[in-house]
Amino acid sequence: MFDSDLLKKIDWLTILLVLALFAIGLISISSIMADPFDGTEASLSDYTDKLNLYYVKKQIVNFLIGLAALLVFLVIDYKSFRYLIKYAYVGCLILLVIIFATDKVKGITGWFKFDFIDRALQPGELCKICIIIALSKYVSDCMDREGRFGGFVYIIKTTMLCLIPMVLVMMQPDFGTAFVYICIMVFIYFIGKVSWGYIAAAAGVVAAGMPLAYFFLMDEYQQFRIQVFLNPELDLQGAGYNVAQSKIAIGSGELWGKGYFTEGTLAQLRFVPERHTDFIFAGIVEGLGFIGGTVLILLFFALIFRWVYIAIKTKDNFGACLVIGVTGMLTAHVFENIGMTIGLMPVTGIPLPFISYGGSNLLTNMIGVGIVENVWMRQPSKKR
Repeated sequence: MFDSDLLKKIDWLTILLVLALFAIGLISISSIMADPFDGTEASLSDYTDKLNLYYVKKQIVNFLIGLAALLVFLVIDYKSFRYLIKYAYVGCLILLVIIFATDKVKGITGWFKFDFIDRALQPGELCKICIIIALSKYVSDCMDREGRFGGFVYIIKTTMLCLIPMVLVMMQPDFGTAFVYICIMVFIYFIGKVSWGYIAAAAGVVAAGMPLAYFFLMDEYQQFRIQVFLNPELDLQGAGYNVAQSKIAIGSGELWGKGYFTEGTLAQLRFVPERHTDFIFAGIVEGLGFIGGTVLILLFFALIFRWVYIAIKTKDNFGACLVIGVTGMLTAHVFENIGMTIGLMPVTGIPLPFISYGGSNLLTNMIGVGIVENVWMRQPSKKR
């Protein structure tokens, strides 16, 4: 039975930050996806006639679905996740295997498409939640017994929980999502106080494995994208086009931006590819300028630091691991998305949390918010 008194302990700062980010994303999508304004608009109807609200309406529905999932994960005591995770984890692995029987979308076999409801589900996104809970369970169990997470055999066993779905996702191929899995694991291991010797060994394995992944796991197209990342001028009309146009749009925003719903924006003129999903940050900075982009990044930092604070204040290891795992997922998305938009990271097709259009990612992030709130609400008030 859900205790209604728990609602009094809800972390409203998290709620306000998430709502602010979602509102920015919704307004940005409506401006970016509008038919180009030409400066002749004189009345409100002139502006509304050019708005394309198709993606705005779908994103609102996505948010409502995510809100329902948030409430479900809020009501169930997070301690019960320990006993349910093995079934959810196996279910996610089954979906990641079945997905290979579907058609590719944008070169990736990663979505179940449901045309009758005009929706698609990306199991690789939902698997992030399963990895967070599974790793949190096994790492916290070790911490409860021994005071810290360690032991070579135990580290190998828990690492396999992340590596199995990660390999399946890389076979799609979706290296961006695989990178998020690794960040989740690293964040949870960090709060588990894993030995620095293991960290150094892991860094060495990663350093040695990157060339092997480049030559043996990546196809020619993905290798070429890495080459273009290192040398953007190698193919400005092909693989480097997205980043080149993104940086031009960001630079054109200058300090204060061109504004939303104004004429002459490169995003509205379709020069910025994937302008409402992967490269939405370019459209935002073009409209709001350096100042607006900085404010957006500060909002993300505020949310990340708030969740780190909640993890520190959490009194049980399982709850702390859950919160830091969700924090790692959010941090990886923000770093990777903005990094690829400004040319500091390879293009991997990772959306910007709560901002980019997309149902599966928004659903996953809303579930993450529900988990963080769940942990915070169930902490003893007298020990805060």
